[in-house]
Amino acid sequence: MPDIGDICRARDLGMVGGRLYIWAECPVCHLQRWTTTRPLDKGTRRKCQDCVREKSKRVFKIGRAHTIDQV
Repeated sequence: MPDIGDICRARDLGMVGGRLYIWAECPVCHLQRWTTTRPLDKGTRRKCQDCVREKSKRVFKIGRAHTIDQV
């Protein structure tokens, strides 16, 4: 298993292309995965997809609750 911060090319992972990937960890659920290096430099995609979905579900439910209360 790779260590956090290991970098390799897409070809080495069995993917098409030459983009660089880094082994990263989600700060919320601590899931480790390969992610592209470019979005990590910008500060996005630090969370895994499951954590991002959970947050968007909560925001949507909270937004709906406020609109229902106002009616």
